[in-house]
Amino acid sequence: MKNLIFFLFFALLGAALFLEFKRLTVKPWPAAHFADIEDHFKYGSIGAEVDGFPYAIWRELPAIFAEDIPEGFATFGFLTEPGHELPIGVSVRRVGVERVGFNCGTCHVSTYRVDGEEHMVLGAPAHMLDLQAYITFLAKATADDRLTADAVIEAAEADGRRPSFLDKVVLRFVVFPRLEAQVAQLRNSLAWMENRPAHGPGRTDAGNFWRERWGLRPGDDLRVGTVDFPAVWNQQTRLDGSFHWDGNNRSLDERNISAALAGGAPEWLLETRSINRISDWLMELPPPAYPAAINAELAAEGHAIYLREGCDSCHDVGGAALGKVTHAALLGTDPERTDLFDEVMVGYFGQVGAKYSWQFSNYRVTEGYANMPLDGIWMRAPYLHNGSVPTMADLLAPAEERPVTFFTGCPEFDTARMGFACEAGFVFDTEDIGNGNGGHLYGTALPEPEKLALIEYLKTL
Repeated sequence: MKNLIFFLFFALLGAALFLEFKRLTVKPWPAAHFADIEDHFKYGSIGAEVDGFPYAIWRELPAIFAEDIPEGFATFGFLTEPGHELPIGVSVRRVGVERVGFNCGTCHVSTYRVDGEEHMVLGAPAHMLDLQAYITFLAKATADDRLTADAVIEAAEADGRRPSFLDKVVLRFVVFPRLEAQVAQLRNSLAWMENRPAHGPGRTDAGNFWRERWGLRPGDDLRVGTVDFPAVWNQQTRLDGSFHWDGNNRSLDERNISAALAGGAPEWLLETRSINRISDWLMELPPPAYPAAINAELAAEGHAIYLREGCDSCHDVGGAALGKVTHAALLGTDPERTDLFDEVMVGYFGQVGAKYSWQFSNYRVTEGYANMPLDGIWMRAPYLHNGSVPTMADLLAPAEERPVTFFTGCPEFDTARMGFACEAGFVFDTEDIGNGNGGHLYGTALPEPEKLALIEYLKTL
């Protein structure tokens, strides 16, 4: 009789686990949506959780690897708010099990610090976020002997989150056995990074991520497409222009969808309703006001210089060249990013979304970089498409006088030079491939008083 009871117990347990496994894996649960658009921008889902790291393990990583990431996920530049367990830019959705994913806020929320006070800016480039370092950490942590089911359970219990019996069973016999295979695939997909300069905070190389996805073997060459995260406020001023740094697409919808796909969302689970809602909000999201006093008289002088030098032609709404691509040879800026995007990539992009109404059709090859509006330019430092010049004062200096190396990844803002003034952090080396800081020599020959006036005007944009 006792044997029969044991048999029935384990048979029922096995059936329950099987049904639970089928329930979890057959269909993703509804995506996270928030009524408040700012919360949705920061924490809502765009569909990128499908292959994300299991949340039950992910949230215990800071405790298990406290020696490696002493500030938790803030070590990589993630931002947190009171009352929110998740960092900004991270969403959670059950796909099999609860998983974490990226969203729009990952790359487009940042902070600055002036006079000891820190301020958050929505739509700004996430200049402190080292996305490459974070992804690399996840891949290495999975292979680390310290990461076990027991360690996760102990960390959760120590933090007041006591997993249920079923949670423990699923963690031990479903999640962990599949995790190594999942992350092994991730490690293989990141191998191309090993022979290239590190991205550092505020930058990514989406072009090579796409090449890896398409089987174009970026690990076999040294082509680099690393660029700064862009600002995404005031999108209504970009509609007649070219999207991406090299202007390789003129469709706002394709730009938005490609960003979501690059962030991990698969075509079949793309949250287009969420993406469109955020896109509509970003149309009129204003750029941030300058965080210090502006000398109005000096700014007026600077505006006159700005017009005299023809800056408005390329950078003002209504300017003849706004949104157009200026040839890299004329700009003199690092050509690696625009060289990376060739006809082969255009062909592959033309196949993206082939089964859907939004199939891509607007990608093209260019030979330079698009002229951008300068709204909120102060919060878009470091400058140039690859973030190779730390301050506006440096950008107006002759190329040979610009810093060869500098630190990035801090919130300290220099209100005089217009840029972030980091005394430690990631070392940006402009002599590395793709990191060149030359070119864009407009204004570099001006007398110093005129440069100061021009900077004062740029503070008003």
